[in-house]
Amino acid sequence: MISSRTGDSEPVLNLRGLFYGVKTNPIPKNQIDVIPQKTRYDNFKLLQDIQNVLQKCTHLTNRDKLNYCNTQRYFMKLYLREINKPE
Repeated sequence: MISSRTGDSEPVLNLRGLFYGVKTNPIPKNQIDVIPQKTRYDNFKLLQDIQNVLQKCTHLTNRDKLNYCNTQRYFMKLYLREINKPE
């Protein structure tokens, strides 16, 4: 159970005050469209980097290669989800 200790050096924040009554500016539609494109590019770039490591690094053990392949598989799934996402 979490309890607040008023004697601490840092006061307990009133979290409700952080979220209510704050005015935000809406994000322009053209910026919303750019974010998925950047995610796709970042995932693809990371896939290329992992592939380069697998191809060029001869000192990797089989376990290291397996870890890189698992990581590559994970980012490939993310990349394919972004590519196949309906727009």
